[in-house]
Amino acid sequence: MLRLGCALLAAVSLPGADLASFQLPAKTAFPASMPRYPNAWFYVEAALAANYADAVKLVRSNLRSAMRLREYYGPFSNPEGCDSDFRLEHLQPWEDNRHRALQHSHAFHMRYYHSSLEAAKLHEVTMEGKRYYRVAASAHYEVEHTNPNHADVEICPICGLTGEYATLQGNLVEIAHDPLGLELLLTGRIRGEVVRFDDWEQREVGSVLSLRRRFTVGTHVFGGMSEGRNTLRIGIVTLER
Repeated sequence: MLRLGCALLAAVSLPGADLASFQLPAKTAFPASMPRYPNAWFYVEAALAANYADAVKLVRSNLRSAMRLREYYGPFSNPEGCDSDFRLEHLQPWEDNRHRALQHSHAFHMRYYHSSLEAAKLHEVTMEGKRYYRVAASAHYEVEHTNPNHADVEICPICGLTGEYATLQGNLVEIAHDPLGLELLLTGRIRGEVVRFDDWEQREVGSVLSLRRRFTVGTHVFGGMSEGRNTLRIGIVTLER
């Protein structure tokens, strides 16, 4: 199991779990328009939801409240096969007099995928005698959507191919934007630094850790880039009673 930067993760609910334990479906279970394998998975103990629709609602509503996410519905200009998406804009402004034309703030963007799982009857799984509903998501961190440089500035010390990502080869979204988005979702941090709203109050953006007030939350992070999982890391969040 991997760590995201230096940030500590929540207590793990399935101590001996490895990636195979979660029985993730193949990328072919999703629409062909989805470019990257989902890097964030939510496993909801079936005892918490009457049915799959309720489990999806539980994930979306609780995370929306925890991180103050704004929800968008279609039609999208570039939906990538998703059911809906959530965004936070104008985070962590990068200001550098040496690169004025490239300056930008950042966006956390997450797309949800659940109807395709349900259609393929892959929305439920049993692990260690417990039944779970699961919801897939693709989370990434990038140049904010209204900036003319959206979505890529490779030299950015926040969202670029810098720091721990500087030596990696491949698609920028898969090897940097995705793991950064996963780090924020799971820990409320980017590259180990707490992310705050850019306003007078400077509140923390938050993460799935806020859900511990209502549920037993477990987090797991595994390496990706194998078996069609074209994203650097896979994160799994378990929500239990």
